[in-house]
Amino acid sequence: MMAGSYVSHPKLSLFTLVIFAFLYLPLAVLLVFSFNESRLMVDWQGFTTIWYRILLQDQGLLDALANSLWVGLCTTVLSLLLGVPAGVGLARRSSHRHIAFEVLLLLPLVVPEIILAVAFAGLYGFAKLRLGFGTILVTHVAFSLSYVVFMVRSRMARLNPSLVEAAMDLGAGPCQVFFRVILPFLAPAVLASSLMVFTISLDDYVITSFVAGAGNTTLPLQIYSMAKEGLTPEINAVCTLLMGVTVAMALAAHWAQRAAVSWRKMAPVLLLIAAAAIVPLGWRRWTTAGHDQVLNLYIWSGYLAPDTLKVFEQRFQARVQCDLYDSVEAMLAKLQSGNAGYDVVVPSDYAVQILQRRGRLSPLNRSQIPNLEQNLDPQFLGRPFDPENRYSVPYTWGATGIGYRKDRVGTIPGGWEALWEERFRGKIVMLDDMRENFGAALKLSGFSINSRNRAELEAAKTLLEKQKPLLQAYNSSNFQELLVSGDAWLVQGWNGQIAKAIRDNPAIGFLLPRQGTTVFIDSFCIPANAAHKALAHQFINYMLEPETAAAVVKATGYNVANRAARPYLSKALLNNPALFPDSGSLEKCEMLQDIGEATLLVDRLWTEVRSK
Repeated sequence: MMAGSYVSHPKLSLFTLVIFAFLYLPLAVLLVFSFNESRLMVDWQGFTTIWYRILLQDQGLLDALANSLWVGLCTTVLSLLLGVPAGVGLARRSSHRHIAFEVLLLLPLVVPEIILAVAFAGLYGFAKLRLGFGTILVTHVAFSLSYVVFMVRSRMARLNPSLVEAAMDLGAGPCQVFFRVILPFLAPAVLASSLMVFTISLDDYVITSFVAGAGNTTLPLQIYSMAKEGLTPEINAVCTLLMGVTVAMALAAHWAQRAAVSWRKMAPVLLLIAAAAIVPLGWRRWTTAGHDQVLNLYIWSGYLAPDTLKVFEQRFQARVQCDLYDSVEAMLAKLQSGNAGYDVVVPSDYAVQILQRRGRLSPLNRSQIPNLEQNLDPQFLGRPFDPENRYSVPYTWGATGIGYRKDRVGTIPGGWEALWEERFRGKIVMLDDMRENFGAALKLSGFSINSRNRAELEAAKTLLEKQKPLLQAYNSSNFQELLVSGDAWLVQGWNGQIAKAIRDNPAIGFLLPRQGTTVFIDSFCIPANAAHKALAHQFINYMLEPETAAAVVKATGYNVANRAARPYLSKALLNNPALFPDSGSLEKCEMLQDIGEATLLVDRLWTEVRSK
């Protein structure tokens, strides 16, 4: 009586509701805003299903979904083929040797994912294996196999040995015993473990990001890269679908583990998983039909117009496999492995220096890129990171500046000091970027953003520590949305994102600090081991056409180094200071350079700032 009243106590029920709200309220918000008519998470403007319809037309997302499903299915099949016999063997024997084997199987479950990712990436680099579907599959099997072994072993331990003995007494051989006695008994564990493995493989991001190669971007990688441009209903829609698949798999695994499920009952679930293989395989064959060549492109998220790749594919009868990266560091790590398999990459200025110095770039054949001489603005050619443009062709350029709410802040100083003003406490957002933060502090102190001087860097660190209590957050993903919603009044941000925010809210302004700031140029390059260099030159030349370049400006909010594109742009865009800052304000700006060993010092100082 007392126990029953205790369980139904109102406070306990309330506590349970709070726990469930804590766990599932974020998922509910994700689901609801996937039907939001507005592109911004900060403003509900009505119900719509347009984002789900857009998904069906987004080739990049569909490719990523196909990759994820195909990897998940193959991982599941291989894990079962290896794990079921191992689980049966471990359950039937017990010795010190088998205990040691169990410990080894347990390690992939307890070792942090990042360690496994680095270890496998290093192994493939050492063996000079090209990153691709095979490396993803082997790695996924390595960290999924343990789930199958332990679940099968646990189920096998409950099998009555007399059933096996009876079957053998009746003349059944080892294979007959296994398939007619043991395997039917293991059906719940086999189904549960297969669904578990499929779900884990489908959701994995960290390990896959290290071992994926050209054309093998999975859905989690695609979503993460897209999220760096801000959270939109399209991303919410993709996440909702992925969450639905994951929840369905988890429920099925739970049902199989608790119930006495026969192979006949399992058949519909197994057919559903098999269908997951047919869908991506059919999609791949359909999308590659009629294309003799494949171009592997590695580029920043949000750096292409919607029809850019479609037009190229139709004109050159080629298929473009586009993979996205979210940071220069991620791109460098992949390319420096030397086995990623890309044909065209788009590194930032100082990254070109690093890749060139390490022999990872191929010299360009400029005779195959006539638009380089005809259309590019000379001020972007011959820059220090590639003085003769032997390895790079400028594509987009931009600057880091200050976006601000004109209706909230009133008059502000025209320099970096605005982000250190006490009156804006809690309304300031800085980029979650080490070099950009130190760049702002160094410029405010009158130093170069590429300073290697310890005293100057220490002074910049002191400034950042004084600023930190005033900040709302360090944010490199959706800072422009915070500006649009009014949650932030001043943000350090890249001009392209702020230019798009100005389109959504005219109350937003942009300025380049008078002390100077970071200017970046992202360029087309061809890796040294590119397999399709002729097609890569054709692609670069196509991207330098005026109409193509103008469409990129309109879609991305970033300017291009293409002077021939200007006649194709509206006056509103040409007069937008976030897109086309006046030349005078750029005089004190600098491009980030590789600062060598000083990077370690800056990294340590930045860690100290963030930890306080």
